[in-house]
Amino acid sequence: MFEQTFETSATPHVTVTECLGNLVVRGSEERRITLRLRGEADDALLERKGESFTLVARADCLLTCPPATTLTADGVQGNLKVEEVEGPVTINTVHGNVYLRGVGPTALEQVFGNLRARQVVGDLRVQTTRGNARVRQVEGSLSLSQVGGNLVTAGLQGGLAVEQVRGNVRLGPPFSPGLTYRLSANGNLALRVPASASLRLALRAGDRVRSRIPDLVLEKADGETRGVLGAGEASLEARVSGNVSLRPLEPEEGLVEGLPLDFMADLEGLGAQIEARIAEEMAEMEVRLEKSLGRIGDPELRQRVKREAERALRKAEQAAGQTRRKAEREAERARLRAERAERRWQRASGRRPRPRREPATDEERMRVLRLVEEGKITPEQAADLLAALEGQ
Repeated sequence: MFEQTFETSATPHVTVTECLGNLVVRGSEERRITLRLRGEADDALLERKGESFTLVARADCLLTCPPATTLTADGVQGNLKVEEVEGPVTINTVHGNVYLRGVGPTALEQVFGNLRARQVVGDLRVQTTRGNARVRQVEGSLSLSQVGGNLVTAGLQGGLAVEQVRGNVRLGPPFSPGLTYRLSANGNLALRVPASASLRLALRAGDRVRSRIPDLVLEKADGETRGVLGAGEASLEARVSGNVSLRPLEPEEGLVEGLPLDFMADLEGLGAQIEARIAEEMAEMEVRLEKSLGRIGDPELRQRVKREAERALRKAEQAAGQTRRKAEREAERARLRAERAERRWQRASGRRPRPRREPATDEERMRVLRLVEEGKITPEQAADLLAALEGQ
């Protein structure tokens, strides 16, 4: 384990030229740059020129920096996670998955895995995502050139421009007045539209366009299905090869994929939160280990203790990966269970179930996640408990 710290200003510029492992970048209120590396000193080079820092790493690393840092990541071979970095973020190529939360304006060139982003303050512009993309709560505009899998998004306050999605698209509110939401997909499009929406629709579908929205009149002309809700202040333009489904969204719902937005976010981030917390704890353990080894005078004993400790750390790392994967599987199973329950309700009653009047608080949801981190409940139990809290 290697650690290096530099005192800095509130607005440094950090460039990660290359990281051959996983990279976590996290904003911290302290005015310092701290690098923690899963390796030795010669596995990383962190250079400083004024308030500009350049990092080359050949192992997994955690980088903490002031929130207003300007971050550039040129190449990451593993996964990339960026949290609470509010300065401009530029990401060129990531060969694993990308997870963004609480970041500033972000430009992403290419990710070979999946993309998950939430709470983006500013625009989010993505050139290519080979896997799936889940994006919510973007204060600026969302621009996606190519998505290799499915796209699920909601909470876009600055409009949407998607050139091509190879899979399906699920799109939720808001539809901000004066803005355009434009997309093209090879699969199906599912829209959740509030009754109060002021939206003009222009839809081109390879198959059917179906609407369950009361008072929405759809007309087809020249291969395009058109309709207007309210004053039609926002515009939605979509071209899909499959079906288009429009469903109403009540003001208190805030659903995506049949589940509450906050609930889905908790489920989607559950594995990542567990893994990140364990990774932090392991990094702290390695730092303490290095300090403890320095106090052992016998070289042979020091090496023996070090080998045993490294073996224990590797087992803990494997356990963290297994926990993350299990949490993600259980989150997906919980989503499918909720969708099946909703369909059964519709068939039996002819209407969809209403959520409970008092949704779970953030404190309640975080309490459930902490129980998982402490090992008191399993990820499957957490998924069911969160669903129960939300009235699902």
